[in-house]
Amino acid sequence: MSVVAMVAHSLKSLRQSWPPYAGAAVALAGGIALITLATNMLGALGTATDGLDPQTRTQIDDLGSLFGIMAGISLFLALFVVSSTFGFVVATRRRELGLLRLLGATPRQVRTLLLGEALAVAAVGTVAGCLLGTAVTVPVLRILHQAGVTPVLLAMPSQGTGWAIAASCGVGVALVGAWRAGARAGRTQPVEALRDAVLERRRPTVVQALVALTAAGALVASAVVAPEMPLLFALLVGMFLPIVAVIGVNAVGGLLYTELAALAGATVSGRDPAAHLARDLARTSSRMTAAVAAPVVAIMAVAGSMVLAVGATADWSEGADRAALRSELVVEAERPERIQGVPGVDVSDVRRTAQVGFGGVPEDVEVVDVSGAAATRSLQATQGSLADLHGRAMAVTASYVTDLGGRVGQTRRMRIDGRSVKVRLVAVVPDAPNLWSDIIVPDDLPRIDRVARDTGTVFVHTDAGADVAGTARSIRETGAEVSTGEEWVGAVSAEAREMNTVVLWVMLGPAGIYAAIAAVNAVLIGASQRRRQTATARLVGATPAQVRRTALWETVFTGAGALLVGGAATGFTGWLLRQAVVRDVPGAPLTFPWQALSGITAACVVVLLAAAVAGAYALRGGEATD
Repeated sequence: MSVVAMVAHSLKSLRQSWPPYAGAAVALAGGIALITLATNMLGALGTATDGLDPQTRTQIDDLGSLFGIMAGISLFLALFVVSSTFGFVVATRRRELGLLRLLGATPRQVRTLLLGEALAVAAVGTVAGCLLGTAVTVPVLRILHQAGVTPVLLAMPSQGTGWAIAASCGVGVALVGAWRAGARAGRTQPVEALRDAVLERRRPTVVQALVALTAAGALVASAVVAPEMPLLFALLVGMFLPIVAVIGVNAVGGLLYTELAALAGATVSGRDPAAHLARDLARTSSRMTAAVAAPVVAIMAVAGSMVLAVGATADWSEGADRAALRSELVVEAERPERIQGVPGVDVSDVRRTAQVGFGGVPEDVEVVDVSGAAATRSLQATQGSLADLHGRAMAVTASYVTDLGGRVGQTRRMRIDGRSVKVRLVAVVPDAPNLWSDIIVPDDLPRIDRVARDTGTVFVHTDAGADVAGTARSIRETGAEVSTGEEWVGAVSAEAREMNTVVLWVMLGPAGIYAAIAAVNAVLIGASQRRRQTATARLVGATPAQVRRTALWETVFTGAGALLVGGAATGFTGWLLRQAVVRDVPGAPLTFPWQALSGITAACVVVLLAAAVAGAYALRGGEATD
């Protein structure tokens, strides 16, 4: 057969085999909708930078990084799920492909057939996904603004770029998925057309084993170097290592997931015949078991690890702030200059910031009175000397050096109030994210007083032997809000954690919905291929209730194994991050995000329940046939 004839046959076979491919189209549409949404959110940020104040613009830039991560996660899940779905669909057509080989089709022609079908599915799924992603963009942007994630209400961007990116991803994801499936399908032997049943392969191929071993090697190497890993590097590893783990686990998923499902079912299989049959099905139907488990493992590992990474960052930040803060009181005042004259106040360190041009981009810097900041915030140098922090000088934090480089003695140009000023890096100071910025300049830096602004926060160090409570009452009489240093750090940390949680749910919520669609989709595809098997079970006396219980138990056993694998990946990431946190800040608190992790686990359970109910519903009409 010619290539043209095979393409024409692709369209004909797609019309006849549309039910399983409908599932692939749904999986692709969901992934493209996620990518379209993420792209639109990035585009909306790009249109919102004009006319904004510096602080709001900084928030917008930070959100751009978060939405970029969301786009990357969306693309990973789409590629992961669609590839698995195409492989599952091709496996269900093994006899049909064997018949084509029996009639003389070459492996290349079989691959061309599947690629033609994939292109048709990609066209439908991409259009549907782009329309869905566009439809939900405006409601999502409104929710983000109402939740306080975005400082301004973002507007819908132009759809040309977003659709072009999403469509390219859709076609690419579909072709990659079909190519992987087609490579296996091309090896289908003609004798497969004569078999009523095909024993699915559980043993991984050489390539799959190598992928799994590479992922395992990355995990082991990370565990070995964890005690010496810098925090920033640990956070990057914590974000990407779960993806590596998921890829490695799913490379051997046909063996691992089936064995875990069988192990989970061992305790109940002897009490219920339906559970016993379900355990056998989960162990032998490797493709369906892996297709159901894969999205659950992905969302559990990726989402859980991101929650722990954000929590570890908050723990590190809180620990660094508590270690550095020396102020007994922290004041929020509209007129900070009034605080110094209050009885009992020794030092009132008014926090001031300014926006300057640095490295060609706007940058917020901390403007300090060095002696005041040393007394209230224990500002000190780990490299260089704060004695040199006066005039045309600057200091930076240790994380700034790690991120962007720099060394003591280096000179840089800073644009202040329209003038270029040459400054020298004289010191590197520890990190304390809520006490000072990454770049610190003295208050006598030329022209800095013209752009410096009070934040309203005043760090107060009281006189020796002064009544702290009495001093606080006196400060409140000026109309200011007063809290202790411990209370202030706790409130700032709680606010940051709350905002991080909102951002995480916004980023991961759509991915969780997509995981549910993928799991239900896999169960429905598998159930559609088991009708003959179901009818046989009815012939030998199984009741409809037993058939439905079998489907439910099979999903339960598969889900238990998936949750175990996803939980293990999350736990490993949490341990690795904690090593980096305590290495950098030994006194950092340990908070466990029970609510967020419980929510992710509950979401995975809901995904599995939806898949179980869908499987039982699909088998409700299984009648005995000859």
